[in-house]
Amino acid sequence: MIAIRRLSLGLVLSAGSLTANPFSERMLKDEGFWGDGKAEMAVFAAEERVYGTLRKTEVRHILVRENFAADELVKADNWQDPGTYPVIKLNQVITIPTGSYRYDQGHSAFWRQDSGKLIKFTSTTNDSCGLSYKHAELDGSEWEYEARTYWEGMSDVEIEEKAPEGALFYDELPFRLRLIDWGRTTLFEAPLMDSVIDSKADELSWTSAAFAIARVPQGWRVTIKHARGTDRMFFDTKAPYTLNEWQRWDGSSLQRTHLIRLPYWELNQPGDEKYLQPGATYP
Repeated sequence: MIAIRRLSLGLVLSAGSLTANPFSERMLKDEGFWGDGKAEMAVFAAEERVYGTLRKTEVRHILVRENFAADELVKADNWQDPGTYPVIKLNQVITIPTGSYRYDQGHSAFWRQDSGKLIKFTSTTNDSCGLSYKHAELDGSEWEYEARTYWEGMSDVEIEEKAPEGALFYDELPFRLRLIDWGRTTLFEAPLMDSVIDSKADELSWTSAAFAIARVPQGWRVTIKHARGTDRMFFDTKAPYTLNEWQRWDGSSLQRTHLIRLPYWELNQPGDEKYLQPGATYP
């Protein structure tokens, strides 16, 4: 069953009124951004909490447009095939040194470009204890979720659940919040589901979260009050409103060190890692 618990907005609501539709399609329609044949690569200096301790690491966010094969919901071999349609993909690549071993984690999210709606996500956690994989697709109004993990009682999990109206996923926020109608939206509420970036299976459940948007010296700040605590996300002042900093409820954080547009899939030779260094440029 879907669990939706409401949080008291407290003083947040005193600053303004709720926006019914907080998002805009302007960025989705920006062909100058999506149509140059490159991806956006954001590199972050991060502190990720594992086993109660903050670990210094690097996180990469890779944002790109690709065409989906409608029958499989994967990247189309031929983007001109009938039925293909454009999606926006965000890959989050996370590597965390952890004592005598490490965590390698990834999360991919896919939104329809015509609506900004999340239609699929996948997530993996690979560590010295084992491997876990999660996959979810939106089928009509229901999410079909499956997980294969190394945990007892969670080795083979399948769930079908309908999300509440306006539902968001925690792991989609780095891109989805870039679609906010900046300058018009100041407050909104949405059901929010916890992060799935870990090794255990999840329940599909949402709790009410409050989002407050304000202009600050470093750009736009989105304060998110949710069931676990408070997050603060800072986005660039101007389009395309890339994430610059993320202060999470558990003390973990991301601080952007480098932002570049490049066809990363072509840059896989020794020495190409230079493009990930602060100050690097790509022709």
